[in-house]
Amino acid sequence: MKEIFVLVVDDDKDVLNTLSVILQELRLTPLTASDGVEALKVINSQKVDLIITDLLMPNMDGFEFIKNARQMNANIPIAVISGFAEGKNVVDALSRGAYNFITKPFTIREIENVIKRGLRLREFSLGTHRLTQGIKNSTEIELPNFTHLLPSAVLYIVRECQWRGIEDENVLTNISICIDELLNNALDHGNDMDELKKIKIKLVFDQKEFRLSIEDEGEGFDYKEILSAFAGRDPGLPTKRGLFIVNYLMDEVSFNEKGNIVTMVKRLKSEEKRVLH
Repeated sequence: MKEIFVLVVDDDKDVLNTLSVILQELRLTPLTASDGVEALKVINSQKVDLIITDLLMPNMDGFEFIKNARQMNANIPIAVISGFAEGKNVVDALSRGAYNFITKPFTIREIENVIKRGLRLREFSLGTHRLTQGIKNSTEIELPNFTHLLPSAVLYIVRECQWRGIEDENVLTNISICIDELLNNALDHGNDMDELKKIKIKLVFDQKEFRLSIEDEGEGFDYKEILSAFAGRDPGLPTKRGLFIVNYLMDEVSFNEKGNIVTMVKRLKSEEKRVLH
């Protein structure tokens, strides 16, 4: 049977001892910490499957601890310890990411039920994470070559990024800047403002990166000089200002052989995987 580690965080030694005994009776392995600072060190140094924490503690209270713990590993379910008169504190803790609460005085049955729910929740979260690692989401858009449609297209793509889990405001701003530059290039230079031509957009999302390709119906161009400038082989600034900005803000820029499809890539940092609660 897999060993399950439960971290108990409380500045009251009696509570720590009582919960440790209960956890051992439930055939779980207790870990203890007297405040949030000490608890974060435990999470950073060893495997933790579930956390039970008090809210009112010195050095770092339970609210700040929940926030920091979820930033370190959002797959660890967190239950809080509370008294009957601490309803507002419990609601606040739940809004910060706790999944359940234990009331004082607690019983073995209550502890067991809360832990079972938490471990089930952890399995759901880890299972979903493993599943999404193998999923790619893609969207294709065909856009008429009209200037007034470009802002709407940029907004739509940014919202698609948000829906797919990209939440960092700086990343979203950079993506919107780059999309605007590439769409204007496709409209002005690729399609030469020809209203009979179209722009094709393809978005691909996975766990590691966001990839966007924009294709115009123009004749293409020799992009090798631009790539040389991006690689630093040209000491001056490139003539294609917009593509220079895109290359600076994104992690990768490439072209097809003809030069009428440009692809930008933004590699994504590991985002916290939210535990449902």
